[in-house]
Amino acid sequence: MKFKKLFSSEKAVSPVIGVMLMIVVTVILAAAVSSYAGSTKVKDAAPQATLKASASYADGYIRLEHLGGDILAKTNLNIEIATDNPLTSGYVDSANVTFSNPAYLRPGDTAQISFEQRDDGFGGLNAAFIGDAIRLAVYVGTPFKISIIDKETGQTVYTAKVVMNP
Repeated sequence: MKFKKLFSSEKAVSPVIGVMLMIVVTVILAAAVSSYAGSTKVKDAAPQATLKASASYADGYIRLEHLGGDILAKTNLNIEIATDNPLTSGYVDSANVTFSNPAYLRPGDTAQISFEQRDDGFGGLNAAFIGDAIRLAVYVGTPFKISIIDKETGQTVYTAKVVMNP
């Protein structure tokens, strides 16, 4: 009779198994989340900089002033010029870009983007950007967009609408 009494009470078995199953499921879920989070790549951030752009037909260049922020390496930048009428854009050849410091653009430094000065024969003066990845003209008094793009991340560092001054 004592033997029967010892094994006849099974009340504690079910809660213990339930708790163990919940612990196992929690551990498996934690391992799955950890594995997924560890396998995702973190995208690098583009450098952040405050710039000021101005364009002068008479001077023959667009001037960029670095007002503050990260240092910009010349080799890591694409400079895009875009016009609205007609909608055209392209990347300026690096040979047409001159930095005051040859390799970097730091706060206080300037960069110049040179262009060809042209007269269309009808009294319209335009700045012509011609190169491997660009072929467009910006007329005096016409606004255009300039964007500085980080090559490594593909993100825009700076963009502005600028008017081509006489």
